[in-house]
Amino acid sequence: MPTTEELVTAVRNGDKAAFSQLVEMYQRAAILTAQAVLGDLDLAQDAAQDGFVIAYTKLNQLYTAAAFGPWLLKIVRRRAGLIRRNSQTKQPSSDITSANITQSSDWIQRYEEVIEQLRRLPEHERMVMVLRYVDGLSIKEIAGTTGRQIETVKKQLSRALARLRKRLTELPS
Repeated sequence: MPTTEELVTAVRNGDKAAFSQLVEMYQRAAILTAQAVLGDLDLAQDAAQDGFVIAYTKLNQLYTAAAFGPWLLKIVRRRAGLIRRNSQTKQPSSDITSANITQSSDWIQRYEEVIEQLRRLPEHERMVMVLRYVDGLSIKEIAGTTGRQIETVKKQLSRALARLRKRLTELPS
């Protein structure tokens, strides 16, 4: 499979099919990033789609092709913020837990508890948790994507993990 850099270069050279491959590579991360802001899967999918359209139209503004992922997620995050402000939707959706999970019911229950506690984190902590542990971004990439200082990202991750641990240990087994 081609690298992100190779695909971006191909798109810039007129290969529209290469952009479809970029969408496949980053769709899950884009939706999860938007859902961290919006708390609603349908709106998150809309924000992710909008983000891809914006990224495609502004691809020539991307300074380095290798930075496509963080750049796209920043676009998606901003788009999700705009959608949230425009829709006044702040209630999280339970759609994330309706994914096709075929594991045992105990595992599903624990998964739902973790997702619920993740949703209850303050937005800034929820965002860095999703970017780090779902999207797999480094702390430096998260700082670049969110516009925060590296030390701020580290503190937010540490606090979010501590909150999650505390809340999850307080839940009945």
